[in-house]
Formats: sequence, structure tokens, C-alpha cells
Amino acid sequence: MDENTLREKARSAVRDGKLPSRRPDRTWGGPGVGAICAVCGLSVRSSEMEFEIQFAHDGDNPGLDKYHVHLRCFAAWELERGSDDDPSP
Repeated sequence: MDENTLREKARSAVRDGKLPSRRPDRTWGGPGVGAICAVCGLSVRSSEMEFEIQFAHDGDNPGLDKYHVHLRCFAAWELERGSDDDPSP
């Protein structure tokens, strides 16, 4: 998939509420586990590297939301999610 298509899919994922637009609370990397990528909708195969991005939430329903993404899809999402976060690690 070309970069423009990935970036459009990432924009759509944020716009449609399928992925948050903020920096993840945790990011894990490793071999794919067969989960569906939250950006492109394709399976992340065990022969591919993936990120699992995690977002904690409080309120009435505290918990942890987890999303699996290909590395290239993660990069597209990072570029498209917005830059209102503090850039420091």
C-alpha cells in the first residue's frame, strides 16, 4: 500500500473514532500476532513486525484500549493524528 493511501486510512481512523488522536500511554513492538491492523484493516502476520499501542482511560469505565498496527501504519497514524501533544518523551 502506498504512503498516501496509508495516510488517508490513518486520517479516517482518527476522524471516525477508530483510533485516538493522542500519544499512546504505552507502545509495545514485536512479531505480529495475526490481529487486524487498526489503520489498514489487514492482518499483521507473524512474519511482520507490529506495534501494540495502548491508551488508558478513566471515568465511569476505566481500563486500557489496545490496538495492533503495522509499523508503516503506525508511522502514517503518527503523522496524521495531529501535533497538539507535548513533543518531549
